[in-house]
Amino acid sequence: MAIYTIPLEQVPNQSFSIEIEGKQCDFDFITMGLYLYMNLTIDGQKEIEGMICLNKCKLNQYKTIALKGSLYFEDTQGNLDPIYYGLNDRWILNYEEADV
Repeated sequence: MAIYTIPLEQVPNQSFSIEIEGKQCDFDFITMGLYLYMNLTIDGQKEIEGMICLNKCKLNQYKTIALKGSLYFEDTQGNLDPIYYGLNDRWILNYEEADV
């Protein structure tokens, strides 16, 4: 089982596309107050909208999501929820492949 880090910018709001499991994944991250929220579209189908990003909590937690593996943030210096100005330094976004 491999774990991949998805690179993010240290800006409050960002959008980008990457390929995961051979699928086109379009991410939107939005900062509101102290929290970071995620929208995810996979192959043109909106899968997640307004999911709050918390430390070590699976972002794609529902079985209907088109990805088999897990997306989650990890605090490398403690146990706080991600804040945009520490992305890639303190908080990293991981994709962990599923055991097949």
